[in-house]
Amino acid sequence: MIKRSDIRFSQLRAFLEGLGFSATRGKQGWRFVHEPSDTILIFRPYRRTERVFMPDLFIIRWQLDGHGLLPENASDESLTKAPA
Repeated sequence: MIKRSDIRFSQLRAFLEGLGFSATRGKQGWRFVHEPSDTILIFRPYRRTERVFMPDLFIIRWQLDGHGLLPENASDESLTKAPA
């Protein structure tokens, strides 16, 4: 069984949108696009209050760090706060 984080999908979505990502939901799930950095994140069809899977948080941190959008050592707590 895949472990879930304490972060709700609505928190993650707000965080990513605060970084400039645009979100769209299709039948297959969520797609977040950050055009200035050419970053695309794709997720399963999470519900708003559903807790995010830990592997998804790992991928988010890895992608954001790799595209210069967030340091890799940022804590999960930073995902729940609005960016400066």
